[in-house]
Amino acid sequence: MSFEIILPDHRVQRQSVDNYKEKKPSETENGGIQLTNIDSFLNAIKCNWVKRYLDNANTSKWKLFYQKILKKYGDSLLFECNISKYILHEIANENIFLSDALSAWCDVTHNLETQTSSKTILWNNKDITSNNKTFFYKDWFERSIKYVDQLYDYRIKDFYSFNDICYIYGIPSNNFLKYYTLIKSIPIHIKSEINTNNTPRTQTTFVENILGRTKQNK
Repeated sequence: MSFEIILPDHRVQRQSVDNYKEKKPSETENGGIQLTNIDSFLNAIKCNWVKRYLDNANTSKWKLFYQKILKKYGDSLLFECNISKYILHEIANENIFLSDALSAWCDVTHNLETQTSSKTILWNNKDITSNNKTFFYKDWFERSIKYVDQLYDYRIKDFYSFNDICYIYGIPSNNFLKYYTLIKSIPIHIKSEINTNNTPRTQTTFVENILGRTKQNK
């Protein structure tokens, strides 16, 4: 997994004494001094740390310390998610630097091309909450459940029944409440956009073909 970050080369200009009263930004030729935007500079440093953390070739021992903190959120998955401030505050209780790095990562990636709702990640998503808390089912994630549309049946334009989910992903039968709490927490605008998406992912199409054949054989 790799991420490409394009940091804008923001510059701020110090106003010269001559035009300060007019409140106009000074030009270089008029004596102004171009200075690096400090916020962008610091965010770049923090994001560079994130890239080192996500580098699978990096086997430094310091990664083990942060992996222990991030494990309950899906480790590197967290850097792909639409993170809530609640998670940042929770992480900050254990490590302020890590919270700052995640916050910087969110700021920088916020303006990148947005994904379609069918690619919306379920976990740690600030738009998918229950009692103001986001979701992360570690055992479900380990079964390759990651995106909203993996729970969605394009044939009937609604979410799969719990029985279908158990069959497809091998979810334990006692996870009934967990499943319905999750799908009921997915906001209407995400459901509506999925309904208008007529191009399900390859994995979803494959699953629906299996379900169709299974029901025909019964």
